[in-house]
Amino acid sequence: MVEVNEALTRKVADLARLELTDAEVKTYTAQLDDVLKFVDQLHEVNVDGVEPLSHPLDLQTPLREDVVKLSPQDADGNPKVLSCAPEVVDGGFQVPPIL
Repeated sequence: MVEVNEALTRKVADLARLELTDAEVKTYTAQLDDVLKFVDQLHEVNVDGVEPLSHPLDLQTPLREDVVKLSPQDADGNPKVLSCAPEVVDGGFQVPPIL
């Protein structure tokens, strides 16, 4: 395991572009040491024969049939949703060009 000291904490803070006070350095040094000790404990766990998981639960996404539904039409046969459009072009909303 890497020895966690204030110099290492300051180096990590510098790489992350963090400005830490002396009190924060002491606090974060202790916390970083605790985290790395926990990770070392995880390395000791025997995981032989355990398949890697992307999710802890085996969930199946329910599927449904795709059903085509036409938009409600006005008296002229145009979709009603276009009635609130400021401008209609080729049966759709006109939008500003995007470059």
